[in-house]
Amino acid sequence: MLVLVFMVTFAEPIFASSYVMHTVQPGESYYKISLKYDVDLNELLSLNGVDNPFVYVGQLIKVKPVYDNKNISVQVNGATIEMDSPCYIERDMVFAPVRFVAEGLGANVDWDNEIKAAVISSNGKVIKLTPGSRFVEVDGSIFDAGFVINNLNGRIYIPLRFVAENLGCGLSWDPAEYIAVIDTNVQVQKEIIPVSSYSYSYSDEDLYWLSRIVEAEANGEPYEGKLAVANVVINRKNSPDFPDTIKDVIFDPSYGYQFTPVKNGSIYNEPSQDSIRAAREALEGNNNAGGSLYFLNPAKSGYTWIQANRILFAIIGGHYFYL
Repeated sequence: MLVLVFMVTFAEPIFASSYVMHTVQPGESYYKISLKYDVDLNELLSLNGVDNPFVYVGQLIKVKPVYDNKNISVQVNGATIEMDSPCYIERDMVFAPVRFVAEGLGANVDWDNEIKAAVISSNGKVIKLTPGSRFVEVDGSIFDAGFVINNLNGRIYIPLRFVAENLGCGLSWDPAEYIAVIDTNVQVQKEIIPVSSYSYSYSDEDLYWLSRIVEAEANGEPYEGKLAVANVVINRKNSPDFPDTIKDVIFDPSYGYQFTPVKNGSIYNEPSQDSIRAAREALEGNNNAGGSLYFLNPAKSGYTWIQANRILFAIIGGHYFYL
């Protein structure tokens, strides 16, 4: 749930090159994050330059400078990689802008606008990274990477170790100087377990209809917004107050049309790869909408009973999500 905190004064922020960062999870607020990391709330707000202390699920915020205000640097075989965006630390992992690191290792990095993903190619290996997702595609197989692919100031960030090891290189860390050292002479074979090896209980029909409602409702929204829309539909399926299948939730006739795309026919449009991936991730347990059962775009819908009677959970893109 979003929490509004009113402040009169702010602590003086400490500016640095590299920071400890945090990706906002469902139910978190600046206050809860300040307690989690034992940092001053005023300083946390000031560090992030916020005018109002709302947070949204998936938002990447600064927590504090790294130790002694050091700047994290990355070396390949002793040569420092020049980057226009600094590395940061989250969950004890060094995140780096993937383009500079991958190109520093001789790989090609392109942007696939159709699937909205960064594509790394090197020696026949192809890695696809979708911002906002925790699933990574490597040589056609999709697996849960255990981290969220972040988009910060137009740069795609993932853990440095993931890049190095998936391109077959060794990685070591100098804790005194905050230097990550990649060694191309140390060969590493990275084993991955595709999500197809896991057990998930959803049908092709579930994916078919869920990807279509995501496309119709969230076309033009960021990936996190598509994922959240998919989770609202799944939450309804799991609620005793709504039908118990994905398709029946979407076409639920109670109180008229539940979803505008059913009324105007856009539910039958072909979904994008982005919408299909968001639907699949939601079906496989990636939930960034908590228990939300409703969403709306206030710029299009005006004031509704949802705003008057339900609890606001998160704002993602143009959509507001309610419990």
